[in-house]
This record gives sequence, structure tokens and C-alpha cells, in this order.
Amino acid sequence: MIFNPVPALFAEEQLLRKRLIILIAIFCLFFLIWIVSPRSSQPDPAQADEIIQTAERLLAEQQRPEAIDMLLNLLEVAPDNQKATFLLGHCYYQQKYYEQAANQFGSILPESEYYQPALLNSAKAYLKSARMEQAEQALKQFLHNAPASPSVITELQWLYFNQFRVREAKRLLTEALPLSENPYPLLYHLLQIEYFPPIAQESISLLKRINDAEPGQASIVLALGYCYWKLGETAQARELIEQSLTINPIRLETILTAADFYLETGDLEKSRKLLQPEKDYPTELQQQLQQDDRWHFLKSRIHFQNDDLPQSLEEIQLALKLNPSEIKYLQHRGSVYQASGEYESAQKQFKQTKIMARSYQELYKFVASGALDEPSKEDCQRIAAHLEMLGKTQQARLWKNIAASM
Repeated sequence: MIFNPVPALFAEEQLLRKRLIILIAIFCLFFLIWIVSPRSSQPDPAQADEIIQTAERLLAEQQRPEAIDMLLNLLEVAPDNQKATFLLGHCYYQQKYYEQAANQFGSILPESEYYQPALLNSAKAYLKSARMEQAEQALKQFLHNAPASPSVITELQWLYFNQFRVREAKRLLTEALPLSENPYPLLYHLLQIEYFPPIAQESISLLKRINDAEPGQASIVLALGYCYWKLGETAQARELIEQSLTINPIRLETILTAADFYLETGDLEKSRKLLQPEKDYPTELQQQLQQDDRWHFLKSRIHFQNDDLPQSLEEIQLALKLNPSEIKYLQHRGSVYQASGEYESAQKQFKQTKIMARSYQELYKFVASGALDEPSKEDCQRIAAHLEMLGKTQQARLWKNIAASM
């Protein structure tokens, strides 16, 4: 009898195929589980800390791309890990990916221990990428949480200064005085800013670079327009100031600067419409305007040019109520008195203005001499006396304290 092996071999082959199919199915199932499970589970804290420590070593060794990849992988499965997010922002910053750095720092939660450092780092990243308005907001938020921070105050001070926002810079320093253990640097900068404000010819190139890098920032466009105005290029100034108004028509500084520009260039109607619009500004902005001495001063000047002397006097009185020691306001009130025939009041006002102007000039000479860098006891006392004459009682008192400590 002849034995035929084919059917047996065929059966065995079929069995092997079935087994292979089962094995492949099991492998695919495990593969799917492997793919899905990392995305639905968090690594334990020890694993996350180990990954972060490795990323920190890579960063220290200048292997930033590798550190970034490692942190991105970690954050893919642990998106709420604040330390990893903060470190990733630092890696991006070191790699000069400033926009990505700012985005990472900006995603840190307020309740995180990394929130304050992240605000400061995001501001630095925004500054590097010419996003000045976002840098300003980050710095202001930092100071809201930690108002007595000298380095952040200085950073914001220069941001304001470079945009010709001298009033805001002085307000920032003045508000920091009661919080400072050593007020001398603040007092020093208050005098320097007062007597050596930014110069259009020196600032315009920086503002152009910022505007080219990140167009459409109302504060930068306005500052650039202000530069052209002070350089006598009124057509270019008008275009930029009106562009800033278009970008943000309810920004206080833009409204006041534009109104001043129109008034100086003889367009009283445009100035008047900005200061007293037919459609009221939002309530918050109206309150800001009413509490701003510059708004009342501009309105007084418009009324004066229109020969409405009673209204002009009323507005300059309101301006002086808010800022009683502003020399140009006192001078203007004297002019209104004189134009109204109140010659005795005018003479008294001009006499007071002359005394204050003399103190102002003496302080200018002192600051310009460089003696402010290392003032003597007598210098501090003399500064205090002039500041008292100018109505700056808080600064005067602190200069007296410095003199007394010598």
C-alpha cells in the first residue's frame, strides 16, 4: 500500500497558517495597546523628573535641540507639567526661537511656582521679537504681583522711555518710592528723565526697526509719529499718528498726543473732536480723561484760541487741581488772567511761575553737571529745597532723609 503525504502536509500547513494569523493578530493588538496607552496615561513623577533632569543636562551641554525633543515628548503625554513647560521655554529662548519661548512661558498657570519667572522670561522673549506691547503687559503683571522689584521696574521704565512715554515712566518710579528700601536709584532716574527726556533724532532709528519687525503696535506707531512731528516732518507724523488712532481709537495716550498734534498744527476742529467726541468714549476711558490734567489743559488751550476765556480758565483750573505744580499750566493760567483783564491775578501768577522756573533751572544745572552721581550731604539738601519749591514733596522728603543719613 502506497502512503500519500500530501494531504497531511496540507493539513499541517493550514494549521501553521492559522497559528501565524493568530500570532499576528495578538501582535497587532499589543501594538495598538502600546500606541494608545502612552497617550492616555501620565508618567509617574519620578519618571518625569528624570526626563527633566536629563533635558537640563542636555541644555547645560548646549545640546538644545535634543533637550527640546525630549521635553516635547514629555509634554505630549504630560501637558500639565509646569516645570517641563518652563524649561522648554528656556530651551527655545536659548535657541533664539523667541516666539515659541514666549508662547511656552505664557502658558504657565498663575498658581504655578514658575508663574512669576515665566512672566519675566516671556517679557524678555517678547522684547527680543519686538512685541513691545506684550512685553509691557507681562512686566506690568509681574509688578502687580511683586511691586518692589527693582530690575523689573527698570526694564519697564526704559520701555516707556524709549517710546517717549515719559509721564508713565515717572509715574512708575514715583509709585515705587514708598516700597523701596533704597530710594536713591529711583530718585536719580526721576531727575534724569525730567531733565534729559528721549530725543527724537536719537530714537527714531530704534523705533523704525521695531516697527519693521513687528508692524501694527499702536504705541510704537505713535512714538514714531511723535518723532517725525518733533523733527518737523508733519506730513509723515500725521500719517503715523492717524494710523495709531486707527489701530486703537480708544487708547488714552494716542488720543491726547493726536489732539496735541492737531492743536499745534492748527487743526482745532480735529483736536476738539478727539477731546469731546460726538459719540462718547467708553465709560472707563471717559473717567481716565477726566482724571488726566493733560486733557483739561488741551481743552483750555482750544477755548483760549477760540476766545472763550471763561471756559479756558475753568479747564486750566481743573488741570491745576490734578497737577498743581506744572509750570506750563501756571504760565497758561497767567495768560488767561491777562487776556481776561485780570492783571493783578496775572502778575501774581507770573511771579510764582518765575520763582518755580528758577528752581527748575537750578536743578537742571545740577543734574547736567554730573554731581547727581555722587551727591554730598549739602547737594541732597539743595535738591530737596528745589523739589519742595516745585511741589514735589515726596521726593524732597526722601532727599532730606538721604542727607540726614550721611
